[in-house]
Amino acid sequence: MAAPPEVLSFFRDKSLTPKFSWLDVWGEEHAHAFTVAGVTEAKVLAQFQASIDKAIVEGWGFEHFREEMQKRLSPLGWWGPRQVEDPEGRWRTKAVDVSMPRRLQTTFWANMRSARAAGQWDRAQRTKRALPYLLYVRSVSERKRPEHVRWVGTILPVDHPFWSSHFPPNGWGCKCSVRQITAAEHDDYLSRPASDAPGSISYTDEPPPTVTRTFVNRRTGERAEVPVGIDPGWQTNPGIGRGRTLGRILADQVDATPLDLARGRIERLTDSEGFRSFLWRAQEQGARRAALMAEGKAIAEVDQIAPWSHTPFVVARLPDELAGAAGVARPAVTLTDAAVGHAPAHHYPDWVWSSVQAMLDAGAIHRRRRDGRIFVLKEIAGRAFVLVLAPVPGDRLGVITMFSTREGLDGAYVRRTLADTDRVK
Repeated sequence: MAAPPEVLSFFRDKSLTPKFSWLDVWGEEHAHAFTVAGVTEAKVLAQFQASIDKAIVEGWGFEHFREEMQKRLSPLGWWGPRQVEDPEGRWRTKAVDVSMPRRLQTTFWANMRSARAAGQWDRAQRTKRALPYLLYVRSVSERKRPEHVRWVGTILPVDHPFWSSHFPPNGWGCKCSVRQITAAEHDDYLSRPASDAPGSISYTDEPPPTVTRTFVNRRTGERAEVPVGIDPGWQTNPGIGRGRTLGRILADQVDATPLDLARGRIERLTDSEGFRSFLWRAQEQGARRAALMAEGKAIAEVDQIAPWSHTPFVVARLPDELAGAAGVARPAVTLTDAAVGHAPAHHYPDWVWSSVQAMLDAGAIHRRRRDGRIFVLKEIAGRAFVLVLAPVPGDRLGVITMFSTREGLDGAYVRRTLADTDRVK
């Protein structure tokens, strides 16, 4: 069967990243970095990438892939055991044999399944109006992980935060999957009586409780909260990770686009199902975090249980002179889920968030002296709004928050906010 275009697109968007250990490329980095543990030469890594590409396009199984890799790697001296040095000098030289069947299978299936998962997520985002739910489906493996079995039968909206961490595959060799279903199917499954019979499935629309454990990456020192039942490094949704990568790419493209042309592109972006989905997920996560804090949980614990994804979404382009006044080199303005969802009182509808470009074009703009934050004041549909921007990584501005004030733009709260600012426009 020909691979869906989304699958191939995900795989081909990855850049070659030769690394000594699987711990060197971590979590969501796999969405944009192609690596094989221990393969430190780019020319060898390129052969793996080319062969998996062909496997996706032509529908190969593992045995065909293995034969292809033997043909490609034998002339390079990489088919069989060899000693590989750590380029960073942190670990000792180790023996690497990429021809070992188990190791080669891990490389093949990890890349094939993550690419298919990213493609499925992309399709789910495009078709969720007709198929708004995902159903966690039982693995076809003979030996099933108990935690994964407990997730079977879970039915949640496509954009539910649960899928940010539990969208399969959920570990090395995991063969779990999800199926996208209609609202009618959702109702039908939930109406089926529960059974205690061995092997039976109970359906629920309640997300399973997420218990995490701390994993420390011994190569980088990075600490991550990984849900119990998911292998470290697999706790991210490859489709969402791809979205972050595409968000950064899109921001770079908008940087290079003249303002008049960029406005049209941004208008299409912020009037899309993708943007509305992004807002919905952010506000759902914000509500979840607020509920956790209401239970008395510390912010550090909330960040572990319900972390922000910080996926950048381009919502505006600064005029070049304003970018210069703000002290940033790149004019594209991004919005993240944390900015949208952090305050439930500020969970505005999509027509408000899609007005960022209009606010920058026609609003009053001030710059705070002490930290360079930008405040944009404008009425939208008769309501007074203040948009707050600040420098973010990438030498650009990002939206930090937006709030509405009943006092109007001349009220005391806004005057206090602007006390330490200079008018820019």
